[in-house]
Amino acid sequence: MKEEYFTFTVDSALLNELGEKLVETVHLALLELVKNAYDADAKEVTIRFKPTPSCGPEIHVIDTGLGMTFEQVKSYWMRIATTNKVANDRSPMYGRPRAGSKGIGRFACRRLGSKLELVTVAVHNTDHGKRNPKFEKTEVTFDWKKFTPGAEVTTIKCPGQMEIIDEEKTGTTLIISGAEQDEWSRRGYAYLKRQLALLVANRGARRRGYEEDPGFNIILEAPGLEGDIKDLREQLISAGWGTLTARIESDHHAVCELEALGIGKKTITSKQAFPHLTGVSLNIGVMPISKGQIRKTDVLSLGTMKEILPNWGGVQVRYRGFRVYPYGEGDDDWLNIDRDRGRRKGTVDDELSTFAAKLRGVDPQRALLSMLSMKNYIGNVEIGTDAQGFDLKPNREGFIQSDAVRELKDFVRFAIDWSTIYRDYYIRKKARGDSEAAQEYLEEIIGKEIEQDKVVEAATSYLEKQFKDVANLLPAAQRRELQKKVDRATDAILKHDESNREELQHLRLIASTSTLLLVFSHEVKSLLGTLEDENVSLMHLAKKLSTNDAKIVEEIRVELRETKERLSDLLKMTSLIGTDSRNLKPGQLALAEKLAKAVKCYQLIIKSYDISLDFDEVPNNVVTKSILEAELYAIILNLLSNSIKSVIAAGGEKRIKVTAKREGGKTIVKFLDSGLGLDESHFEDVFAPFVVDPTGKLYGNLEKHLNPEDKYIVGTGSGLGLSIVKEIVLARDGAIGFRKPPKGWKAELEVVLP
Repeated sequence: MKEEYFTFTVDSALLNELGEKLVETVHLALLELVKNAYDADAKEVTIRFKPTPSCGPEIHVIDTGLGMTFEQVKSYWMRIATTNKVANDRSPMYGRPRAGSKGIGRFACRRLGSKLELVTVAVHNTDHGKRNPKFEKTEVTFDWKKFTPGAEVTTIKCPGQMEIIDEEKTGTTLIISGAEQDEWSRRGYAYLKRQLALLVANRGARRRGYEEDPGFNIILEAPGLEGDIKDLREQLISAGWGTLTARIESDHHAVCELEALGIGKKTITSKQAFPHLTGVSLNIGVMPISKGQIRKTDVLSLGTMKEILPNWGGVQVRYRGFRVYPYGEGDDDWLNIDRDRGRRKGTVDDELSTFAAKLRGVDPQRALLSMLSMKNYIGNVEIGTDAQGFDLKPNREGFIQSDAVRELKDFVRFAIDWSTIYRDYYIRKKARGDSEAAQEYLEEIIGKEIEQDKVVEAATSYLEKQFKDVANLLPAAQRRELQKKVDRATDAILKHDESNREELQHLRLIASTSTLLLVFSHEVKSLLGTLEDENVSLMHLAKKLSTNDAKIVEEIRVELRETKERLSDLLKMTSLIGTDSRNLKPGQLALAEKLAKAVKCYQLIIKSYDISLDFDEVPNNVVTKSILEAELYAIILNLLSNSIKSVIAAGGEKRIKVTAKREGGKTIVKFLDSGLGLDESHFEDVFAPFVVDPTGKLYGNLEKHLNPEDKYIVGTGSGLGLSIVKEIVLARDGAIGFRKPPKGWKAELEVVLP
């Protein structure tokens, strides 16, 4: 009996399976080679296509990575399906997660051409860490035509050589030639760019235990396809909805430029000066995750964007050529973008508010609600040597806080907020365009023009007519049943449309009120300054007058001070309601304190009409929870105003009482008055928008009893007050409603708050 050990042999046909079957297209083959360069810690790869007369192009892949030593070429490159990358899942220098892991990337070269020339340079094995190391330059030639089916892989020789050189840069060059046919197409080239975008999204990172990763870039030289791309990273940044650039000029003002989908190219120069930021610039891609908002689909797809942004999104800072951490790293929100999104900040600052108001359909009070997450902005801020006032922390983790750092944040937010306003404008413009296109199509099939507010009605009428034409083919019973369903559906659509139009009118009125509020606040600020100046003038005047005259002047000064205090309190309230202050957080509020401040706003009218306003039954320890201060003031001011109007309109004894208590984890507030009262049949009606005076008694009687000079204080009402109050209360999980009043009172309104 003959015994013998058996060993496997490898037929060259395997390379065909690896290089041509697993890597199905030339685009995937080239991608595998670029992944190898990424894993070799290259900072940059150049892909060069050289056209040939009768077949596919000669391809050069040149990287600046660590290269391979002679031994590494023998052990790893020449070993089929090596597990080296599985065992070492991070690149050696920068700690990059390996992009390739199957060990078949080198055989992708076979898919690209019949011949491969490998030239690789690495630090000599014994010279790592030395000041003047030696380098190994290894060259190997592969003729894939020799690897024919039936031939033993291990018997086919690939000529090569190695030499020790003194001065050289590390890296690997692959020269692939002999493609039998040209398989490159524009469509495939675009796919390649989209996949490469995942790699160039690496703009730099720092990983524990490794050197700082400077990022990865790709240069494409492809005559005959789509021309050269000197910087694929720049292509990536400009592929989303918009590209935002800005620079601080020598006069210290910011010049911003936005080139965006549906907007074109826009510029703005800030009125605000940034004296510390001379020469500072930024380049940011604005990338909403929306297929319809991608400008360069040959560079970016929705799928690649979803992979890129979570890992590489964010605005980085570079100071004198070096990356500054942690800005733009991970979840860092150094611009407070995600914080403002979480708070639903909508209002822009005064300068941008004026700009936003000029754009059709943009509400300055809500323009930032469409702001994207910090991760949806990808780019850099560059701080050069001309900028002043920047000092790194001792641990080099960010800058020491200074005026320069604050200016930097203001500058970048100014640019981003400006681009957000334009994106809000774009969204609204596109929605209008889509709506107009739909209306034009409907007019075309109906054969007549349709008024703007009759589009839904016309569409439902058309659908009903079409249904009847089809339904006539059905049996009578089935037709009647379907007709009922269609009637109910179209009725629901029409009622919903009517409700939406009423709500839109409601919102327009609120928006116009907000604008007036801003104007009012500005004028009150000016008035407060005037009052203070006049008060000082009166003080100097009193010193020159007799005792009696000085006493009269002092009484006037006291009245001016009281007036100024009332206006100051009112200004604080309007600023809460009219702006999106950073301090507006739902929280615990003392009801008695807020009620007292609200009453001051009506002090003149209360005094003029001898109104008794009692809130002694509002204990100091009664609080509201989980409600904004602005919301609480809106509730109190509206309800006090209604009670004041009612008691003046009724005449006679004018009494208002407010009570409050905590019960069952809620704050129960009651407003009672001796006014006109309200019939139970209208208890719900008064909360509907635009219902001003359901009984027709209030404003007629009010006009009879009201002094002409007080008309602007009390007003005629918009029908929005109780509607707004109810929306606030319900949104905070509360309740509101009129109740049958106790003896001695005409009206009682109960509010239940958290």
